[in-house]
Amino acid sequence: MKFYELAEKALQLEREGKEIIRLNVGDTNLSPPACAIEAVIKEIKHGKANYGSSIGMQELREKIAEREQCEVENVVIGPGSKHLIHALLSLFAKKGEVLLPTPTWPAYRLACEQLGFKYRQIKTRLEDNWNFEKLDFEKAELLILCNPGNPTSTIYEKRRVDDAIKEANEEGVTVIIDEAYKDLAFEKAPHYKGVIRVRSFSKEFNMANWRLGYAIAPEEIVNKISEFNQITITCVPSFVQKAGIACLENKKDILKENVEIWKKRSDVAQRALRKEGFRFARPQAGIYIFATHNEITDANRYVMRLLEEGIAVAPGDVFGEYNEFVRICVNRSEDVLEKAIGIMCNALD
Repeated sequence: MKFYELAEKALQLEREGKEIIRLNVGDTNLSPPACAIEAVIKEIKHGKANYGSSIGMQELREKIAEREQCEVENVVIGPGSKHLIHALLSLFAKKGEVLLPTPTWPAYRLACEQLGFKYRQIKTRLEDNWNFEKLDFEKAELLILCNPGNPTSTIYEKRRVDDAIKEANEEGVTVIIDEAYKDLAFEKAPHYKGVIRVRSFSKEFNMANWRLGYAIAPEEIVNKISEFNQITITCVPSFVQKAGIACLENKKDILKENVEIWKKRSDVAQRALRKEGFRFARPQAGIYIFATHNEITDANRYVMRLLEEGIAVAPGDVFGEYNEFVRICVNRSEDVLEKAIGIMCNALD
């Protein structure tokens, strides 16, 4: 079953009255920050409904530039990181391959397929903590890294990323780093230059359904993404951008609390999974665990069996060729996670 089909199936079962513990989608199940809600209400009540700038609200771009230690001209706003990555693919991936170290978020591959672009998945191993080896850039035009990783919640070794960026730049290959989970890392994640970086408010600030993200890129690329916005979404709603401003003004407290929540959830889930014989790389960030078990021989069959038992997790093959793995989003309370993992154990082959 495809990733998004599974998500719709789980929602359909809920609509039919079946109780489903949905650990398959990266919802945080945390409320948006109070400051963001207040900013939205204020803007809706007192703001205007005119079109805004396709590049993004100047005040928000300034806050982001301060956060990212870059110039305002290097910042463009979009309705979530998925839209921005799709825009970047449409700009770059014309002739060469898109390199995708796996396991990784399926939206990259699906966007390539939709746009008719070539891509090459580069398989990595649990035993190597999901780090990639030296990359072959001969036919490549673009490299996309998700760091911290989705679905693994691991962080690539810095030297490997540094080496890949250096070689890619020498070969004329553009590097995009998806940093949707960067400030949910349990220890400070590396900062990279010489790349295009994409970030999101969905996970870090519990604003998944609000659709807000941004890209840090050279000014000419920022302007091209702004043009892409103009012919697709026109602009991100001003009240959503005002919520982003409020989050960045209060980011220290918001992120500190969220990291603590994710660390506690992850630790409980890890202990329960290990007790039941599951294997995985130790998560270095929220919000997932990418796990396998000796009894999982067909993840899709296992996932469908779990769905019948009221548990939804994502099969590993949607993240690459990992049909013995499942991705678990630890987005529920500790007692619910322990209950769900107990059911996962009972449903094994």
